[in-house]
Amino acid sequence: MSIILENTILPEQRFAKRNKTEYHVFSHCIEDASTIKKWVGITRPKHVLIDPETYEKLRNNRIEWKFDKENTITAVVIKDGAERKVSGEVPVFT
Repeated sequence: MSIILENTILPEQRFAKRNKTEYHVFSHCIEDASTIKKWVGITRPKHVLIDPETYEKLRNNRIEWKFDKENTITAVVIKDGAERKVSGEVPVFT
């Protein structure tokens, strides 16, 4: 079973620029990005800034970012990696 964490950052604060690089901004527990004192930066597969608490929940997990039609991160799915067999067929990883 996968876990979905919604992006709680205010929509107008979901992008930031550091030097010449544009980052997506994501948090599952903070709404106002200006209150975050220290950011954690992820550079692969997307450039994302997240708060330390969110980082701790995501680290060491297989994740998938979810985007809306404007290419804004709306959520992240934490994959559990559980193996599931479907009626004698090859295993399906969810």
